[in-house]
Amino acid sequence: MEIAFSSVNWIAVIVAIITGQALLTLWFTLLFGEPWAKAYGAEDRAAHTQAVPGSAYGIGLACMVVLVIGTALLHQAAGINTIIGGLVFGVIAALAYGLATVLPGYGFLLKLKAGRIAAGSQATVILVVSLVLSAFG
Repeated sequence: MEIAFSSVNWIAVIVAIITGQALLTLWFTLLFGEPWAKAYGAEDRAAHTQAVPGSAYGIGLACMVVLVIGTALLHQAAGINTIIGGLVFGVIAALAYGLATVLPGYGFLLKLKAGRIAAGSQATVILVVSLVLSAFG
């Protein structure tokens, strides 16, 4: 197994980062904004948004960069270069890493409603990132 940063398709990485961030923005605003806010005890989405520190968005972006580059390297190591390969990898990674790492934390925080929304977002982002990367071959 050989992994080389020089072999990473950086255009695909940038597109996957932008796509992932856009998906999360839609997820936590239009799709699940109100339920997400209420799961955290806020009156509504606007109140929750005001309570979130600006640094959280920077941390989220940094995590997306790590997720995408890590996925690109795993694609390289596994020889994934087709949409079907990206789909299979994305489903496995979404279940094995996305759901399995998000849900326990929310369970311990006693915020399972928020956990379900967060787990869904992470699983979906992992799948979409894998598909975007594989689309670039």
